[in-house]
Amino acid sequence: MGTVAQNPVLSRTFFRALRNVVAAELLLLGLAALVGYIYQARNVHREEAIYGPPGQKVDLGGYSLHLYCTGSGSPTVVLDFGLDGSYLDWYLVQPRIAQFTRVCSYDRAGYGWSDVSPKARVPSVMSEELQALLERAGEKPPYILVGHSFGAFDVRMYVHKFPNQVAGVVLVDGSHPDEVLPFSWKKKAWLRLMQLSMPFGLPRWRRWCGTGPAEAGAVRQAIACRSKPFATHYAQWSAFSASADEVRRLGPLGNIPLVVISRDPDRAPDLPGDPEFAMREQNWNKLQASFLQLSTDARQVIAKGSGHSVPSARPDAIADAIRDMVEKIRNKNATADR
Repeated sequence: MGTVAQNPVLSRTFFRALRNVVAAELLLLGLAALVGYIYQARNVHREEAIYGPPGQKVDLGGYSLHLYCTGSGSPTVVLDFGLDGSYLDWYLVQPRIAQFTRVCSYDRAGYGWSDVSPKARVPSVMSEELQALLERAGEKPPYILVGHSFGAFDVRMYVHKFPNQVAGVVLVDGSHPDEVLPFSWKKKAWLRLMQLSMPFGLPRWRRWCGTGPAEAGAVRQAIACRSKPFATHYAQWSAFSASADEVRRLGPLGNIPLVVISRDPDRAPDLPGDPEFAMREQNWNKLQASFLQLSTDARQVIAKGSGHSVPSARPDAIADAIRDMVEKIRNKNATADR
């Protein structure tokens, strides 16, 4: 290197070659980005033409949310998914419920077929968005609200804000405000990587997005291989502590019927040989049991063999609990009408 620095001709040749190498790499990177951008855009256009939302998109004032309702009868069951996901999280549950009453799943703002919301991602806001969505879509209360995981926060807030619209509540392995859910730097970096690289097709090409059961795989890819769900997930996870604080301040549900469906603490560990599995499950089950104090009419159901993903592992347990609640409410209303 000393010889190159001392020889002007060699120095110019070296730096010219280095400049050419860097320019060639930048050119290749630009071409790869352009090819990826075209690849992503063409797939998005194709998927929107083939699939599209199965329900209706309802304007909430500058942004729209997707609501998908099936079946008929009253009370109407409203399904709210976990920290991230879409209406597809209920694809095994909704058809079962539609056999005996009306049921609606939806995409929270920023997920699935719904637009991004300019508002904060906390239960006080999201419950109001859900109420406005149902009302503007023409759905009529009373509702049985079903919240899986983080969806339990929205459901509890909805009861607090609109108690006269709620006939019953089902919490499916619901999040507890005392649950510890750290947002690690690795998770933050991963979500930002997915969000920023998505327009250039990298996550789609590497199959980092849209994975899931084959029955819903193509549609799941159509709604998951976008930047917006990862940006929304980042915002929602960042606000988890604020969300938990909101829910922690809520009062009980009174005598509203409540069913707490919890995962099986006696199932095999997700990772064999996990020494902390039993302790975590014991603590989680205590948090689940504490939900029974929210209502004077509450019971708990253990979804045998299921982990946290109860809607996909034990859709029958959810549907059966909701069927029992629907029949109970209908019998109560019939008695009152006599």
